[in-house]
Amino acid sequence: KEPGRVFTREELLHEVWDYRHSSDTRLVNVHIQRLRAKIEHDPDNPQLITTIRGVGYKSGVLTVR
Repeated sequence: KEPGRVFTREELLHEVWDYRHSSDTRLVNVHIQRLRAKIEHDPDNPQLITTIRGVGYKSGVLTVR
């Protein structure tokens, strides 16, 4: 929906799972890792979902060559 936007772990917990306790942000990390394994060409060097250290995750834009 919003390419380039940075989502905090707390926002993702609330919006995706309707979870209101921010103490379990590791849950987000695990799901992002699994999602990257499925959608990224190279999960170790992600282009679609990048980590913004200390903030959260940024959704990228897939470019077709």
